[in-house]
Amino acid sequence: MNTSRNRRTLEKGFTLLELIVVITIIGLLGTLVVTKVAPMLQKGNATKIKYDLQKIYESATMLYTSTGSWPESIDEMINAVDDDGNDLPGALDKTPTDPWGHAYEYEMRDGKPLIICRGRDENTGGEGDDRDYEHPESEEY
Repeated sequence: MNTSRNRRTLEKGFTLLELIVVITIIGLLGTLVVTKVAPMLQKGNATKIKYDLQKIYESATMLYTSTGSWPESIDEMINAVDDDGNDLPGALDKTPTDPWGHAYEYEMRDGKPLIICRGRDENTGGEGDDRDYEHPESEEY
């Protein structure tokens, strides 16, 4: 009997039941964290998009004020210079992208620029991260 007691004290490690309990607890904690963090990430994405759209629109407006015509694309706003090679106020340093790395759309509507983000899926419409954003905002949003 003394030898079986020595074997038990020498055996080290966790039982299968202990491992299952620990893994289950870690899974539950992970689920709680994801459900709390996901909405914050979505809100952060929306904030970045709105900021970028506003910045592009302001850049276009400043270039319009300087040159008398609206830029035809975002590319015209990047490192824009006048005829003498001087930097124009409001020029963008680089092409802004949405949180998923997609370029923003820029088009002229009713004689003014409209900047659009099609969301994560890059398609019209959607909800959550797939939602479309426009600046200036249309009446449907």
